[in-house]
Amino acid sequence: MKGAEKARGDEKIGREARGQMKLYDRHTSPNCQRTRVVLYEKNLSYQTIPVDLVKKEQKRPEFLKMNPYGKVPVLVDGDTIVYESCIINEYIEEKYPNPPLLPKEPGLRAKIRILIDYGVNRTYPAYERLRNEMLKVESERNLAVISEARHELKGLLQRFEDEIGAQPYLAGDFSLLDAAVIPRFLRIEAWGPLADPALPRLIGWLQRMKGRPSIQKIIASGMPQSHTMKAG
Repeated sequence: MKGAEKARGDEKIGREARGQMKLYDRHTSPNCQRTRVVLYEKNLSYQTIPVDLVKKEQKRPEFLKMNPYGKVPVLVDGDTIVYESCIINEYIEEKYPNPPLLPKEPGLRAKIRILIDYGVNRTYPAYERLRNEMLKVESERNLAVISEARHELKGLLQRFEDEIGAQPYLAGDFSLLDAAVIPRFLRIEAWGPLADPALPRLIGWLQRMKGRPSIQKIIASGMPQSHTMKAG
């Protein structure tokens, strides 16, 4: 009897939530935070479905039906299922265009997409090396690897230092570009490269970003301890 009542309750919850977007989410995941920033900026209502990555819930058959890559986030919007955080953000921008997070001019939109690719993919190898060391206990970290990765990241970030100029955000107005890179850049700041005085414009941008409610929410939602400790 209790089982039947639970089934009816689950069915009711399913009916009530069907019209609302669902985000399969891990609160400390930079990729999930990237998408949550866009949802917050557009003030969109959604239901959070927590995914326990430690328990490999993202590798279970029911999850792989939604995303064969077995990764978070996944956005379910009615009958539409979207995965890969930057693609999710593009989908949200196209379906829910207000407030706009991309300019109307095609050339500027293309430039933003190029810089998103650069910020997410081009910086990743050095970021991953630094992250892997920071995940270790301090006594086991390879300081040479940390120093090399920090130096490389500083060089890669110079492009954004040059691009921002006197603009308040990376492409002028706040855009999908800022949302795409902020979760990783918060971590890079904690590890040193984005605290370097040789990047004053980028440091100023980061402080402006921290003043936005959407960014305050992802910071408050939790950053792994290893992502908040400065490298020695």
